[in-house]
Amino acid sequence: MVRLDLTEMSSREVNRKLKELIKTEDKIEIDNPHSIHNFATALIGGGKITIHGSTGFYTGGFLEGPTIVVEGNTGWYTGDNMMAGEIIIEMNTGSNAAPSLVGGTIVIKGNSGSRAGWGMKGGTLIVCGSVGRWTGKMTLGGRIVVLGEVGEGIGESMYDGVIHVLDPTAEEKLGGNVRLVPIDDQEKKELETLFKRYGIEQGVDEFKSIVPKIYGRHEYVLFKPTHKQKQRAEE
Repeated sequence: MVRLDLTEMSSREVNRKLKELIKTEDKIEIDNPHSIHNFATALIGGGKITIHGSTGFYTGGFLEGPTIVVEGNTGWYTGDNMMAGEIIIEMNTGSNAAPSLVGGTIVIKGNSGSRAGWGMKGGTLIVCGSVGRWTGKMTLGGRIVVLGEVGEGIGESMYDGVIHVLDPTAEEKLGGNVRLVPIDDQEKKELETLFKRYGIEQGVDEFKSIVPKIYGRHEYVLFKPTHKQKQRAEE
């Protein structure tokens, strides 16, 4: 285990040092983070990084593999375009948590601001507290779980994926082109597994699921590009 004091370090210096340490260290402890922006961006590998304090914007952006634990709060855009790994925030996040999330898991023990999970493509976002408006807007995949209250416009224009909610007023706050349905048995099992892993004490039977509403002119087929390079080379 190694400790890193960020008192006199810039974001660029911190990330350069983390990329070196992650190659050899399983555990890295961070002191005096002073709400640093761009912490652990584009970090690839394994290991666990624990921050004793809060971080600023873009924490864990483009993360691919490691586990990051933030004992305080994080700013906007936590886990931006994250590919794999875990980010666990013990307190709250600003707006736009997990934007365009591709894979991995983000757990927020407190509340999150507006637009959480905007444009998610995969992975899992769990918010143990409440979220602001437009959570899950324009998601293409993945799973969002909210244990507290949800804001207006939740799930607006979802293409795919699911949002599990407990808020009894969720149906009144739905965005356009989504619907609220009962949670199924498989989803319950998956939530139980997630809650056990992250020490979340919450039953699963009362959850409901927000999913896309597909009918008439709103029916769509997701575009799935294919790799043409080999074919072009042969031509």
